Amino acid sequence: MQPETARPASAPRPERPNLTADAGGSWRVMVGSFGNRENAERLAATLRRQGYPVGLEVSGELTRVWVGPYSSQARARTIANTLGQYQPQVARMAASTPAAPTPEPQTEPAPSASRFLQVGAFRNAQSAQSVVEAVRQAGYPVVLVEEGGLVKVRVGPLDDASAAAAALRARGLEVLEVR
Repeated sequence: MQPETARPASAPRPERPNLTADAGGSWRVMVGSFGNRENAERLAATLRRQGYPVGLEVSGELTRVWVGPYSSQARARTIANTLGQYQPQVARMAASTPAAPTPEPQTEPAPSASRFLQVGAFRNAQSAQSVVEAVRQAGYPVVLVEEGGLVKVRVGPLDDASAAAAALRARGLEVLEVR
């Protein structure tokens, strides 16, 4: 009979946090920015398959990939810790004014603006481009959210959703307020 050898105890795996987005949250985990939209969409698809709530945001020539939103910086940091290979940045999206087409993420706390408008839902991001351009021309920030197999075009975050809704309706867009 051979003596039993002690096996090293395997380190317990840290429990994966709940990845679900928080309605009305303004904290996001910025995962990447791409000059080639297809690369952004490829990363978004990878993250979505892993269970992350993914958004795309057009900013000039770049397409940003973000995860969230989350209601607190601490929660966003917890999620960011699961995405270490991408060197994620936690940012709070600042309130915007119609003069600023796409705000830069702010790392400082900013006034809370949790209202978004949805102006379309499409099978893919390319189909959404004409609506994205119309919103950008109106001077509002555009966020693409992939949800339920659709690419949803959202406007915000906004302090005054009713003024933005009126301006977008005047451009012929159908507007729905979402939270």
